[in-house]
Amino acid sequence: MKNKIGFLIIAIAFLCSAQITAQVLINPKVGFNASAIDAKFRDITAEARFGWNAGVDLRVGEGILFFKPGLHYYNFTANLFKDVNAPGDIPLKDETTIQSLKLPVNLGLRVTGEGGLIGVNVHGGVMPSYILGVRERAVVPFLREDLKDFTVGANLGVGIDILLFTVEANYEIGLTPFFESANGKNNMLTVTAGVKF
Repeated sequence: MKNKIGFLIIAIAFLCSAQITAQVLINPKVGFNASAIDAKFRDITAEARFGWNAGVDLRVGEGILFFKPGLHYYNFTANLFKDVNAPGDIPLKDETTIQSLKLPVNLGLRVTGEGGLIGVNVHGGVMPSYILGVRERAVVPFLREDLKDFTVGANLGVGIDILLFTVEANYEIGLTPFFESANGKNNMLTVTAGVKF
C-alpha cells in the first residue's frame, strides 16, 4: 500500500510541476500494446500478448528540447499454460488480464523544429510501472502476488505531429524483473494516437 501511495504522489507531483512552466502542451492519447513476456514459475508458463492503453503526456519547454512526463493506464492479456508433470495429467490453458499504471519520464528532441504542419520528435527516458491488479483465474491459478509491485523500464520512442493530431510508437525495455519468483522482464511495444493542445 505504501508503494502505491508513493507512486501516485510522484505522478501527481510531475504533472503539477509541469504546469508552472512557460509552455506546456497537453497530449491525451489512446492506443494498443504488445508485450513480450515469457516466463515459467511453479508449474505455470505465462506468455503476455496484446492489450490497450490510455493516458496523457505533457510537453514542457520551448525550442529543440522538451521534457515529457506522463501518466498512463495499461491493460494487457497473458496466456497461462499449466504444465504436464505426470502421465495422465491434462494440460490446461487459461487467460488473464493485468492492469498497470505507468509514469514515463522522457526527454524529447524536436527533429523538425517547431511550428510546421508536420513535426517529428524522438524521445527517451525511464518508465516506472506499478501493478494495479490481476484478474485471478480458477483453471490455471495466477495471483496478483505472482508479480512485482513496482518495475522500471527504459523507454525509446518516435512521434509525428500532423496539425493537432499525434501518432507515436514507443518501445519499453524491461530493466527489472516482472515476476516475484521467475526470470522475465516486460518488453513492450506501444502505438498510440492522440491530440495536442
